Amino acid sequence: MKLSFLGPHNGERVRYLFHQNADYQPLAMILIILSLVAALIARYRWSGLPGLESKIMSTEPIRTLAEPTVNDLLLPFEKQNFPLEYMEYYGLKRNNFFATIQKFRDQWNYYLMLDQIWMQEFRSLTPATDPNTIFPITVYMNAHLKIRIAIELAFAGTLPEARSIMRDAVEYAAHAHHMLKDPAHQELWLNKLDDKKAWDEEFWNNKPTKLFDGLPLLYEVWKQLSNLGSHASIVSMCERFHTIEANGQTSLNVAYTGVEEKTWALGLFDLLLHDFMMEEMLFKDYFTRLQFDEKLLKMRARFEVYKEQLRRDIAARYNLTPPAGPTIVP
Repeated sequence: MKLSFLGPHNGERVRYLFHQNADYQPLAMILIILSLVAALIARYRWSGLPGLESKIMSTEPIRTLAEPTVNDLLLPFEKQNFPLEYMEYYGLKRNNFFATIQKFRDQWNYYLMLDQIWMQEFRSLTPATDPNTIFPITVYMNAHLKIRIAIELAFAGTLPEARSIMRDAVEYAAHAHHMLKDPAHQELWLNKLDDKKAWDEEFWNNKPTKLFDGLPLLYEVWKQLSNLGSHASIVSMCERFHTIEANGQTSLNVAYTGVEEKTWALGLFDLLLHDFMMEEMLFKDYFTRLQFDEKLLKMRARFEVYKEQLRRDIAARYNLTPPAGPTIVP
C-alpha cells in the first residue's frame, strides 16, 4: 500500500477561533455548532468504519486521494479496545509512521544500520570484565532504549515529543560517560538519595564544566532539544500551529501528528545525527575493548560512508547550504 503524509492539514487537530473584537462570539458559537453537526453527518454517512479524512472538523476541502482507512491501519484487537476518537488519532499516527518510512527510506535505512551497530557494541561488551566499567554500560543501554522510542515518535510525525525523549537519551549517555571518568562517580550516582547535595554538584550543577565537560557539541544538542522539545514554550509548539483565514475569521489549528515535509525530513535527520553522536561516544569510551571486534569496525565504516552520502543527498534535495568545515567527526 502506498501511503501519503497526513500532516497538519489532515491530522487530528483542535481548532480555536478568535477575532479582534467581542462581537464575534455569537457568530463563533454558530460556526462551532455547524462544524459539529457537519462532523456528525460526515461520521454517519459511511457504512462501517469511515475513512480518516471524513473525521476532520474543518471547512477545508477534503482530499481526493485514496487515503487508508482505520480498517487498513489498525489491528482487530485495537479496534475492539480503542474508542472511536482514539482510533482516529492512533490510525493517523500509524499512517504517518508507515508513510514516513516509505517517503524517507534512506533515513530509515540509516536508523536501522545505526541501531544494529548499537546492538553489536552491547554484545561485544557483555559479559563485562572490568568492574569499573560494568554499570555505565547499562546506562548507555537506557540511552539506546530512549533513542528507539524517540526515533519511532519522529517517524510518526510527533517531533516535539521525539526531541523531548531524545533529550533524555542525551542525558543518560552523558551520565554514563561522566561515570567512566572516575569510578567514584558511579558510587555517587548509585547513592543519590543518600547524598543529594553531592549528586547535584557532580551531575546537575554547572553542566558545561561538569557533566558535559569535554562534550561541548553534545551540550549544545542537549540545550537545543530542551528548547525545542522538553520545555513548555512557544518555540517547542510552533511547528504544530497553523492559521487559516476563512470568512473573515482566523482559525488556529493544533496538529496532533504530522508536519510539513521539509520540516519533517530535516527534524528527523537532526535526531538521527544526535543518535550517532551518542553511539560514537560509547564507541570511544569502550574503544579498548571494541577495537578488536572486526565485524563492528566494518559496520561502522560502511555506516560512515552512508551517513555522509545521506547528508549530501538531503542538502541537495532541499537546497541547503552545508556548514563550513569538515562534516565527518574524526
